[in-house]
Amino acid sequence: MPGFAYGIPAAECKTGSKLRLIPGSVCHGCYAFTGNYKRFPVIVQVQYKRLESIQNPLWVEAMATVINSERVSQHKVFRWHDAGDVQDLDHLNKIFAVCKLTPSVNHWMPTREAWIKDHLSRCPDNLIIRLSMIMIDQPAAGS
Repeated sequence: MPGFAYGIPAAECKTGSKLRLIPGSVCHGCYAFTGNYKRFPVIVQVQYKRLESIQNPLWVEAMATVINSERVSQHKVFRWHDAGDVQDLDHLNKIFAVCKLTPSVNHWMPTREAWIKDHLSRCPDNLIIRLSMIMIDQPAAGS
């Protein structure tokens, strides 16, 4: 996918950590536990720093500043969670706030956190949330 992304540790996925144990699930054999994620431990260390930083009261403003920077915003697309997933409602609300502060960027967030469905009515127009199915080759919801 073109553009920049934000990742946190896949080991901290609420739903994904359970699905990783189920053969045939989309999280079984998760890519975020292989390749460069495994080869370079510093990647996971930085992901844990990012996870901790979400609690910082300046996180929304800081993320918006980075995304609005010319280097990032020129790509016009930003992906949430190339590794990891939404942690809780507070995290989701902060992502919504960042999206509202970065209106010239289109945001994309795939997730396996089904509880997010209850909050889609508040989703900013420039954020596309894709609720992923949990099993490989499972028909998409509503099809």
